[in-house]
Amino acid sequence: MAATTFIHLTAPLPPAATAAMARIEYALAAPQRELAAKVGQALGFRGNCQPREDLGETATRHIVWSQVELNDVFVRVGGTVTSRQVERSTSDGSSTWTATEITVTVDVPGVGPVQVSTDLEDESAVYPTDLPVVSVARYQAAAVRYQALATCGDYEGCEYVRDEMAMCRCQLADAGRLDLIEAAS
Repeated sequence: MAATTFIHLTAPLPPAATAAMARIEYALAAPQRELAAKVGQALGFRGNCQPREDLGETATRHIVWSQVELNDVFVRVGGTVTSRQVERSTSDGSSTWTATEITVTVDVPGVGPVQVSTDLEDESAVYPTDLPVVSVARYQAAAVRYQALATCGDYEGCEYVRDEMAMCRCQLADAGRLDLIEAAS
């Protein structure tokens, strides 16, 4: 008995079928586009604000280019500023580093919480470091370091960190935004 070999040939779809599939995909994505447009309008983003899935964005989680842009969002709509340490890597995974991510969370009516974030850059020659969102992030990170140093009994280290917290507090006082850290003080 001879073995039967099957060859599966696939041909490109006819243009009409391709166009129909594109219309279906577009229609299915309509709610997501509408949500993204609503969020973009609430945050004051210009133009078509569609999330970049390749960057991990969704309709309710956006990444902005710099702390200046993040601060602009915060000034426009307010919100809660938080920071956290995250691991970043190059696109090919050959290098990793720890970064401080700053996030502004805004409650958008009819949508819920929306997060806008960027990484903290401490290059004062490139980015201003006295912006309220930056001062809050640095204050929060210093408060965590202070607790760790105090627990270990490193009082000299505590002095240095206390100075950093005081500098951030002065920057926030100058901006009239001590309310951002009063609960943490």
